[in-house]
Amino acid sequence: MSGIFGTYDIKGQTQDVAKDAYYGVFSLQHRGQECAGIAVNDNGTFLVHKAMGLVTDVFDEVTLSALQGTCAIAHCKGGSPRENGPEAIQPISIKSRVGSIALTSDSVIMNANKVRDELKDQGAIFQTNTDSEIILSLFSRNRIRTEDCEHAILETMKQIHGVYAMIFMTEDKLIGVRDPYGLRPLILGKKDDRYYISSESCALDAIGCETIRDFLPGEIITISKDGMSSLLYNEATQKKDAKVCVFEYVYVARPDSLMDKMSIFDSRYRVGMALAKESPADVDLVIGAPDSGNAAAEGYAAGLGVAYGSGLLKNRYVGRTFIKSTQQQRELAVRMKFAALRTAIKDKKIAIVDDSLVRGTTTKHIISFLRENGAKEVHVRLASPPVKFGCCYGVNASSETELPASTKTTEEIRDMIGADSLAYISLESLRASLNTIDCGVCSACFDGDFIAGKPEDDEV
Repeated sequence: MSGIFGTYDIKGQTQDVAKDAYYGVFSLQHRGQECAGIAVNDNGTFLVHKAMGLVTDVFDEVTLSALQGTCAIAHCKGGSPRENGPEAIQPISIKSRVGSIALTSDSVIMNANKVRDELKDQGAIFQTNTDSEIILSLFSRNRIRTEDCEHAILETMKQIHGVYAMIFMTEDKLIGVRDPYGLRPLILGKKDDRYYISSESCALDAIGCETIRDFLPGEIITISKDGMSSLLYNEATQKKDAKVCVFEYVYVARPDSLMDKMSIFDSRYRVGMALAKESPADVDLVIGAPDSGNAAAEGYAAGLGVAYGSGLLKNRYVGRTFIKSTQQQRELAVRMKFAALRTAIKDKKIAIVDDSLVRGTTTKHIISFLRENGAKEVHVRLASPPVKFGCCYGVNASSETELPASTKTTEEIRDMIGADSLAYISLESLRASLNTIDCGVCSACFDGDFIAGKPEDDEV
């Protein structure tokens, strides 16, 4: 998954537009630590700076000062086997017959190979293997045949199947797009004469702007010197029809974000409370697997009436993509990523609450680590149901053969990771924890209901 951010000053002020984009995408760094980029529009001239690394590595004061303009878009991306290498870094910018266009997207297009081959047959040339380049190619062609950018985007949406949140930057507009299913989050904000579009509200909070609202599923919102306008892919679409990815609430989003009217922290805390009712444990201490398990651990401790404390400390300089592919690297990664508070856990029965168990490798090493540091018992509680289906929408690219829950029972997984007990939250309780959300959720990784289809459905 990726973090995307955009800003447009409708009064044409250039001061700090790139810095706003920098602070915005920096606040979305948890969504991807592989690479980052910013593109700005300076009176029709597009300036782009992007590179591999964290946002703070890619940009400095000198670079940001050189990125002058009235509009900017920014991107940070996590690792992806489909889109890798420096050439895949976003934003992507092109010059077409209708002017300069730049795009940043958080997308997985199911029929990407089919559309790319069709475009190649029409003479298109591709420099990358990214979905964004396909989208830009379709958009630029459709723009020639349509009356405006918005209708060119509508035509493009008809041609692509998948999940996406996108921000287009043209020479006179900033345009945000949320897929018709609402699977990817996207939110609109405003401060004085400047509008903002972001993957999460935490980025809007960071720059001190007012949150206006979440995008509707299939909504296209345009920001120009005339202000804001909206167009729907399907006029009958309602917010309740959206199916935002449930893993946003389980793991991906930052705890201080509000997404589709639901507090991420509150949803995780409520899951912990429900987990305590469904699967209590006789323990002395509840700890969270930092950081995404902490809120659920607090709720679990409150539900049990047991002390919540710190048993693991996380190295803040190790990103989410640090876990490696070999056994030796994984073991070293856990020891570098976590430190145990020996005096807090020694001779205690501990419940550790984590957001999910995907492969189980990291959990196994953490349990072993806790035992080495004196824990008497280690009980594992998970704030999501068993992950049984490899997600093709970008959250978890694992095949089902790599997912223990697809072939093993809970007891077999407990034995595999070495826990004294193991329990998952039910899908019903997870859904119930989203008590203020104003839309539905996609839970395909848990129940196999892939509402936007699979790649093989389109590759015929």
